[in-house]
Amino acid sequence: MNHTDQKKLLTQISPGNPMHDTLKRYWLPLCLSSDLPEAGGAPTRVRALGQDYVLFRNREGKLGLLDEACTHRSASLCLGRTDGAGIRCLYHGWEYDVDGRLLDAPNVQDPRFKDRVRQPAYAVREAGEMIWGYFGKADEEPPFPKHPWFDVEPQHRVVEIIANSSNYTRIIEGLIDTTHTGSLHKDALTHLTQGSGPTPPDFGTRKRVDTAGVLAKDLAPTIEVEETDFGLRYAAISRFTENGEAKQNARVTSFVQPAGIYIHPDNIAQLVLPVDDDRSLFFMIWWDTSREIATGEAREQILKYYGIDSVAMDTYGLARETHDLTDRPNRANNWLQDREAMERGESYTGMYRFIPEDWAMNESMGRAVDSPIEHLVPADLAVARYRRQMIANAQAVARGEDPIGIAPKDNPQPANFFLSGDQDWREYFRTGEYAKQ
Repeated sequence: MNHTDQKKLLTQISPGNPMHDTLKRYWLPLCLSSDLPEAGGAPTRVRALGQDYVLFRNREGKLGLLDEACTHRSASLCLGRTDGAGIRCLYHGWEYDVDGRLLDAPNVQDPRFKDRVRQPAYAVREAGEMIWGYFGKADEEPPFPKHPWFDVEPQHRVVEIIANSSNYTRIIEGLIDTTHTGSLHKDALTHLTQGSGPTPPDFGTRKRVDTAGVLAKDLAPTIEVEETDFGLRYAAISRFTENGEAKQNARVTSFVQPAGIYIHPDNIAQLVLPVDDDRSLFFMIWWDTSREIATGEAREQILKYYGIDSVAMDTYGLARETHDLTDRPNRANNWLQDREAMERGESYTGMYRFIPEDWAMNESMGRAVDSPIEHLVPADLAVARYRRQMIANAQAVARGEDPIGIAPKDNPQPANFFLSGDQDWREYFRTGEYAKQ
């Protein structure tokens, strides 16, 4: 398979493409529970994998996920009424329940007609203040995922959605690319090491190891990757000498099929919903069993540090409502980069911290399917292995096999720790020594 064919297989997610069929085999995050706050309230449109759906709560509060286009004459069900047992199309009054069964067809006299018509419907679940959908075959439905933040009380959890005009692979590859942190996020790391700028949030009771200095100084750590039943686990290993003693810092990151990342600190998860070939939704989740973080100062501290506070969501167009406005960051305005601040030495990138910086890089790469042959280096090993696994997954599904990660047993727990001498990070991680910190 040549470079062009690999790119097409990896990045094209619309119907008729192998990756579309592969991603349909998993439960995917669709939106926030708060997008549908009321039983019988207004439905909402969901676009995923290049297709449009309607998501609604019926009057009993039960969720329904159907194709948006009414099976009668293709009018949008997102305009429909949800004040009954299901959703009623405004055009001719056809009503469907949450399973797609036709409950009422006022303009049809034959009472048996309702038994012959179904609106395409899909499995839908709600967990962790998020709504999830499964678009594959019913007899292939995988177990619903068990993420650690599901069991946390709402006041101990923060969930946000950020829009991005790039292919889902751009986001995932950025998240598993450790070495970009010391360059692209130089401002945040400098502030952290100097004790200036927004204060980083602390999660849980586990002892934290501050690696800002390591990330800033070592732009070429050794990358070691291992495959797991959930996807990939890799360590970025930085070696240095402290007081004459050889030491290592290992930052362990997990990629969970089909589009999830667990990074250190270990109370953060990041999920991607592929919307179209060049559009994605990014879910960031934080949880803390020891304190309430959903409101007030604790929440603002989290959002500000990661660059998704109200300023970023509005001015820098990270919110779904503001992302496509013409005066928000885009190629035409060079992603609102402040070159004067760069000249004055006030900013290395001239951009808002963290996520807006990542988004500018992702979108600046252009269409993923058109990207040229790249000069990958050893620091890109995790990216290369991710691509290889995703391609192999799509090929397996095309052969009628199950993809990796639909029912994992291994724990995608991330980690960050120091080691002495030539101690192996895998042994330290697996024997539970890290858990004892």
